[in-house]
Amino acid sequence: MIKNKIKGLGEIILRVQDMELMKKFYAQTIGLELVNASENYCFFKIANGYGGHDQTLALFVKSNLNAFHEKFGDIKTMQSTLHHFALEIDKKDYDYLVNFFEENNLEYVTEVFEWTKWKSIFVKDPELNIVEFVCYDEEIEATLNED
Repeated sequence: MIKNKIKGLGEIILRVQDMELMKKFYAQTIGLELVNASENYCFFKIANGYGGHDQTLALFVKSNLNAFHEKFGDIKTMQSTLHHFALEIDKKDYDYLVNFFEENNLEYVTEVFEWTKWKSIFVKDPELNIVEFVCYDEEIEATLNED
């Protein structure tokens, strides 16, 4: 069993149709640090990771092969298995982000997850992938989720 060997989430990779548009969004709008780029990919640092491997968001052009050297079909965000990915934020930055999204006319929704004491802001990137900004808030009244 692998159970206790995992130390964190290393990276998320999104296949993209418009590299420049997506790179601009994650660098200029979200503010992630671009650490490596070419015409076929770009890597952004999300946070320090484990053992020298930073937590990373990577964008790959849609023609890149996967790790098994397989070619993907067309990108159809609304038919993807990716539901969303989440970036952790500090609770004190939550209201700032809500205001930022409002001031920049970015569509967003918020949600509170009482069972974990998390509150989240969800936005869509230019290719409609959903990005969650989530924080822990000890002041949220915890409830048991019985769904």
